[in-house]
Amino acid sequence: MKTHNFISTLLGSTLLLSLGACGDNGSSDEDSTGTPPVTSTTPPPTGTTTDEPPTTTDAPPTTEDPDTTLPPPTTTEDPDPTTTTDPTTGGDFGFNFAEDDYDAYTQIDRHGAVEAGTAGIRASAGLGLNGEDIAIRDDYNASNPEEDAAMVWFGEIAESVTFFHDNLDDDIMGLGLVPATIMETVTQAGPVILPDTIKYDPTQPTAYPNGRKLTDQVVDITLAAVLLKLGPMQPLDTFAKLPLNPPENDVPFAGEFPFLAPPHL
Repeated sequence: MKTHNFISTLLGSTLLLSLGACGDNGSSDEDSTGTPPVTSTTPPPTGTTTDEPPTTTDAPPTTEDPDTTLPPPTTTEDPDPTTTTDPTTGGDFGFNFAEDDYDAYTQIDRHGAVEAGTAGIRASAGLGLNGEDIAIRDDYNASNPEEDAAMVWFGEIAESVTFFHDNLDDDIMGLGLVPATIMETVTQAGPVILPDTIKYDPTQPTAYPNGRKLTDQVVDITLAAVLLKLGPMQPLDTFAKLPLNPPENDVPFAGEFPFLAPPHL
């Protein structure tokens, strides 16, 4: 119980620190449609002389009438924002985005911080495959960051952190790695999972947990932040380099929106 209360206090402090940090068109004569006066000179007939000066005729400016027989200008229709071309097949994905009000939906997942609702809430129950009661995760996934700030889930997260270290520290040391202390876990992982949102600082390199790329091995990264004493010898991608999970998608990602590989048919 003392350990549980200690972790809750540390998580609360971490969240508070995180939230605190947190007319004239400029036209010229060159634009005129008029033309300068036309000057014509009529020379005298060959073999004759005349004292009269050459005849000069000033023609008034002329403006050509537009050709009314030309076809109307070609227009280009704006692309349909709900349809995107599949770069692999050349066909359309056919996205159709609903525009219903927020109240028309039921929130069933949060997933800002990867696996926070699974690893951070009732971790001891695993995936519930042996009949464990994991209904509390539904409550967590239906909540929002405001409840994180109100410390609603601190008790559950503290129990999960304790569970992981009690059961996995020996295995980590068996791999020749150094596990984190409870305080180190709170310092490393606390700002990532509390509040449960994706954080992004554009002045820093884009890689989870600073934003998230499709190719980021987010589960391995999150586990490293929770379990390992991070440092030069044990960087955040330590588990990702092993890797504990598949190192890449089974089908390459596309190079343009929506970037995800075509679905398996």
